[in-house]
Amino acid sequence: MTRTQRWLIRFAYWAFIVFAALNFHDSFRFLLLNTLLAYIPIELSFWLTPRRSAPAFWCLAVLWLLFYPNAPYLMTDLFHLSLLKPYAVNGLLRFNLAMWRDFAYLVGPMLVSILVGTWGVDQVAKNSLKRLRLTRLPGGRSIAAAALLLFASIGVYVGRFMRLHSIYLLITPQYIVKQLVQMWSLKMLAFVLIMWGLQLIIYAAWRFTATVDDD
Repeated sequence: MTRTQRWLIRFAYWAFIVFAALNFHDSFRFLLLNTLLAYIPIELSFWLTPRRSAPAFWCLAVLWLLFYPNAPYLMTDLFHLSLLKPYAVNGLLRFNLAMWRDFAYLVGPMLVSILVGTWGVDQVAKNSLKRLRLTRLPGGRSIAAAALLLFASIGVYVGRFMRLHSIYLLITPQYIVKQLVQMWSLKMLAFVLIMWGLQLIIYAAWRFTATVDDD
């Protein structure tokens, strides 16, 4: 990703966040915080380059890992589409421009966060393997990315059902650790596997597309 592309992505996020702060109220106010939290790991991924010193890289990588689940978390916000009451009495979708505008507000940040976030996962996986001298490990890049996505899936569960944000880990770590130890169950694991599978499909599609473009 070029420097120009990174700045375009930054501008898009900043513009949307400012727009949301000025215009979103009531039901869709959550988009402001959720989009801001999703932007943090994307910005961090821009800084995780091979030029970083080892201590700086690993500190940023840990911080990125703590915040990255906020990107796929936006997929779960799509359930808020039900707030738009999209169906008319006849069962067909309503043609209401305000409703479709709100649809764009929900879907737009999610798509950008997933696409750019997936790029970030791949970059973190690739650069981490280089620093650990594991680049010759068969399938190492995909394995590392899959591990990161599994962690992210657990993070989505924590955020959606336990209502714990990544920032809490920095503020009240003891309370968070206690909650994390007690959260495990079969239903929780089933949800994590669903989210993990979905993210793996997205990552595989992204890798396939990137490979085709390279050819």
